Amino acid sequence: MGKAGLSDKLSKLTKDELVALLIHFSKEIKEVEQDLVLRFMSTDAKASMASYKKIIRSSIKDNADRYGFVAYRQVSGAVDGAEKVMRKAEEALDQGQYLHAADIVFCILHEMGDLLQCSDDSDGIVGGMISECLDVIHHIAVNLDIEQEVTKDKEALFQLILREALHPLLDGWSEWQLSLMESAMLFLRTQAERVLWEKQLMALKEKNGDSSYFEEHAAKLQYLVIQTYDGEQEAERYLEEHLSLTVFREMAIKHAIKNANFERALQLAQDGEEQDGKNSLPGLVAKWKEYRYEVYKATNQREQQLALAEEFVLSGKYAYYLELKEMCSTDEWESVYHRVLNSLASGGKGYWSTERLYTRILIEEKEVTRLLEYVQSRKREIVEYYPHLVGQYADEVYQLFQEWITESAAEASNRNQYKKVCGTIRHLIKAGGTLKAKEIIEQLILAYPYRTALKDELRSIKLA
Repeated sequence: MGKAGLSDKLSKLTKDELVALLIHFSKEIKEVEQDLVLRFMSTDAKASMASYKKIIRSSIKDNADRYGFVAYRQVSGAVDGAEKVMRKAEEALDQGQYLHAADIVFCILHEMGDLLQCSDDSDGIVGGMISECLDVIHHIAVNLDIEQEVTKDKEALFQLILREALHPLLDGWSEWQLSLMESAMLFLRTQAERVLWEKQLMALKEKNGDSSYFEEHAAKLQYLVIQTYDGEQEAERYLEEHLSLTVFREMAIKHAIKNANFERALQLAQDGEEQDGKNSLPGLVAKWKEYRYEVYKATNQREQQLALAEEFVLSGKYAYYLELKEMCSTDEWESVYHRVLNSLASGGKGYWSTERLYTRILIEEKEVTRLLEYVQSRKREIVEYYPHLVGQYADEVYQLFQEWITESAAEASNRNQYKKVCGTIRHLIKAGGTLKAKEIIEQLILAYPYRTALKDELRSIKLA
């Protein structure tokens, strides 16, 4: 019976018959009962929290093993109840019942926090549900900030969010704590509320110990509060007192560059390099050097700019190779180019991206001989680079293929590895080495007469 036929049949039932049918299915099928309970539950009923928890926990229990653990494949089913309850929170939001919506969301958050401790959340499904809860709370905070008339709700929500930020379930999850503190920040109206908020921020900072992540993001929230309620001058003073934090040093540099205070920007960048160099933070050192480069570029300090651009190239940054090439005259470029190429060939600054930049330059500059030398020392890479070599060095390419195939076949011990060997042979055929491929296949069949799987894979290769 199609949907239209079923609809027609149902429309002919009496009201009592339809009610009886729904009750029957609600008793037989748990999901039907849950959907009906949620459909008719009042969004403003405090007593509904017990029902929400029951629905969420029911899904978790149905997908857990006898020890209460939810395996990887069962996690999506375990959060089904939470997703249903979240729709109830969205319904409350649509009706402007912000406080009740927040209560529902925190109910979900607590249950998901517990589930996180007893599940394999490799795909981040439970964590994603928690993030969704935090997003809804932030949405509420933003919207209530616009709707000035609901003062009572604002006060209650401020207290609720502060309390939830201290919940034991969030211990160790500084990103989630900071999200709630940011939402609470949007409710600040009085000096007493600000003092309470700042006191709690300090308490959380102590809880998180030496976490540089928490310290930096908490300081940024404090800065925003000062900027909003104390003005730009006080915010600037706070920023200057916390230049040791990356976020504020970067803000100060950008501000100085924007206002053409290049001397100040250069000093801040150099101080950052020194500070983070001592702390063995190469990523941040590179960040400050890039700001220094920006200053040199803006102030036409060509020699310093050239030296720094070359340093960046040797650390594997392609964009600076193009800038370096553009800055140099034809006569200058020849010596710079060979110096850079030789440094990259010997490993540059030792960064992982250096090799990739080296081969990219060789291909773009048509340095085929040097590319061949590079591949000869790394035979496995013949598969990637043969299209750039075969036109000029076909015999050398085929020889490299043969050596690599022979070596990888000797180390192969299962069908998946045999497939990879045969995949390399197919690349050799694409490179025009069909005769060489035929020779290699015959050699391997003779060399490994008892490797049936290997012979099967080899014989599946089409040579014509």
